[in-house]
Amino acid sequence: MRRIDGSKRNRIKEILLISASLFLVIPSSIRAQQVTEAALVDQLMTKLQERDQVISDLQRRVQQLEHRVGGMPKVSESTRAAQPPAAPPASAGTDQSPALPPAKTVADQPPAVSPTKTAADPPFQQPAGNGATTQTPPAAVAQSTTGPGTFEVDEEAAERALERTLVQTGALLLPFGLAEIQPYVSYARINNEGSVLLRDAEGNIGAVAETQNRRNHFEVGIFSRFGLPFGTQAELSIPAGVINASNVIGIINRETENTTVMFGDIRVGLAKTLLRESAWLPDIVGRITWDTDTGKQQTFNTTSAAGLAAPTSGLATLPSFNELIFSATALKRQDPLAFTSTVSYRKTFKKDGIEPGDVYGLTLGATLAASPQTSLSLGIQQSYIGNTRVFNSSIPGTDTISSIFTFGASSIIGKSLFFSATAGIGLTKHSPDYFINVAIPLRFAVPFRKWGS
Repeated sequence: MRRIDGSKRNRIKEILLISASLFLVIPSSIRAQQVTEAALVDQLMTKLQERDQVISDLQRRVQQLEHRVGGMPKVSESTRAAQPPAAPPASAGTDQSPALPPAKTVADQPPAVSPTKTAADPPFQQPAGNGATTQTPPAAVAQSTTGPGTFEVDEEAAERALERTLVQTGALLLPFGLAEIQPYVSYARINNEGSVLLRDAEGNIGAVAETQNRRNHFEVGIFSRFGLPFGTQAELSIPAGVINASNVIGIINRETENTTVMFGDIRVGLAKTLLRESAWLPDIVGRITWDTDTGKQQTFNTTSAAGLAAPTSGLATLPSFNELIFSATALKRQDPLAFTSTVSYRKTFKKDGIEPGDVYGLTLGATLAASPQTSLSLGIQQSYIGNTRVFNSSIPGTDTISSIFTFGASSIIGKSLFFSATAGIGLTKHSPDYFINVAIPLRFAVPFRKWGS
């Protein structure tokens, strides 16, 4: 009986030891598993909140673009591609996690801001709770996922710079309630060579001399745009300038110089969006401009012969003509590029028996959003000018072809200010040698924007 009692006693001890060890080990493993599951839940919540913030930013940018362009709401394919896929369902191991918040919709977003807004949005913060920390902004999160040597570009800022450049070229119109006043200054250099016949006192031809015609054309002015309802835009241009021209006859060493001070022709125009970009169809903007004959020009002559200058305060009246210009501009985007093309026709009306030839034009261009604040552009301008008619008789040899290669850069320099510089090089004999144009458009809202809303 003692042996049996001893063996029972040993078994009881073993059972007690095993029970004690299980009591100590199992709770610790359960607590470790619970801690691991809680960490996974926190990570999943953080990722979902990051995804919701990215979607919110994309939707806000789409609203801002729709507000600036003034067209029907549409989301580009690039924006759809940028949206992350829906998160996969939680695994069975996270059944004890709380219900996840749904993704935000467009209706939950704040109203679109002004197109000239440049202030950065405040960083998104995670609600306070167990282990709550300040969440990294979406831009920083996206940047952390990129490889070395890469950087993130603010699509909203880049789109804003590109949009303002396209407005300058006439490919886009201002939305209703916005206006721009654009002071500008330009300079053009024109050199032409020709031949003249020299006659003696009796009227006989004595020699053929080569001549050089040199012109320096300075122009300053203000160009204004006003966004109107129904996708239209009113335009007004008021220029003034100075032209310094000289004619040199080499064989007799004679130079005639003219300085012309002029108040330029006022231009009034109206533009209308005829077609919105969709699929393979481009945006198309139609425009009609009246170039008035309000310009008044005064020419002061200076004649130099054999090195002696003889100034004369002569007044020459150079004719100014009424003209109508019809044009259509097409725009097709392939972000970050935008391609434009313009066809135009200019009709000049007869005045004092003189009727300059009609002008047919074609302009091709490409604009690149090079950085969030800057865009670059290249283009070519081609014009064909018909023969001039005098008293209904066409003058042979007065038709010309002009081709100019253009390039430029534009940049945002303030909340409402924009800087644009364009230069061109002549490719044909009758084109300017080169020209430079600098403009600083100022964009602002007009009072009737509230009245029409």
